[in-house]
Amino acid sequence: MKKSKLALIAAMLMLSSCAPRVAVKPIPADTPPYRIIKMASADTENIKGFKAFVKVTAQAKGKGPQSMDGVLYFEKPDRFRFTGLAFMGFTVFDLVLTSDKFYFYRPSEGWLYTGPRESFKKFLAKNGIQADPEIIGRALFMEKKEGDEFLAEKTDDGYDIYQARVAPGILLPRMKAQYDTGLNLKEKIFYDSLARPYLYVTMSGKAKEVLPVGSAGVPPAALPARLTARDVAHDMLLTVDFDKYIVNPEGLDRDFTIEGAQLKGIREVR
Repeated sequence: MKKSKLALIAAMLMLSSCAPRVAVKPIPADTPPYRIIKMASADTENIKGFKAFVKVTAQAKGKGPQSMDGVLYFEKPDRFRFTGLAFMGFTVFDLVLTSDKFYFYRPSEGWLYTGPRESFKKFLAKNGIQADPEIIGRALFMEKKEGDEFLAEKTDDGYDIYQARVAPGILLPRMKAQYDTGLNLKEKIFYDSLARPYLYVTMSGKAKEVLPVGSAGVPPAALPARLTARDVAHDMLLTVDFDKYIVNPEGLDRDFTIEGAQLKGIREVR
């Protein structure tokens, strides 16, 4: 991999994977790496956050698929919320992730559970929730951490854009986005701390509806209709179908507050 020093903020690539565009002509072969990265992120630079209506389907090895409708919220750089809905729109559960904590509320139970963000996967498993909602956020948005750089290299059939941890003597990939010669995304691959691939993500189609297109400056092609994530570490296939996006909605801040009409109390999870 040919390394290129680039002073770019994380927002330039957070949503680049969501751009199933159709190029009029191939990108010139002599286009410099920094330009490739900027072009890959151009469609989504104006996205600060969104609200989307989704259907999530999870299937573990040896088990039948489980599906749930819901509402997905995201705000850069790392705030995430998923509200699972039952028939007639009743809330089954609410999950909020901040940079360091998670909050989980199930109205039928009445308790608000909270704890360190890194402990919520185990908590979900104990509560019978098969899908890991954080995969969705990780697939769409990669936050730039200290020591990360974005690197681009030309391949025989397109481009590879890496997000890698850089330290003296080592260069470990965290994510690789593979594009064709027209900068149409083919696949995104995520790596663990030992540089082993564990998550493969593809995106397809155009969202049925993106609002507001004009004021947000986001073309409909910038957001996918379907996200498919294959988690090889846990033998899990996760599919998310997006019905409608509301981009940069007013009052997004308030959407990350769980309000329980019959809240019994708070329970800390360790």
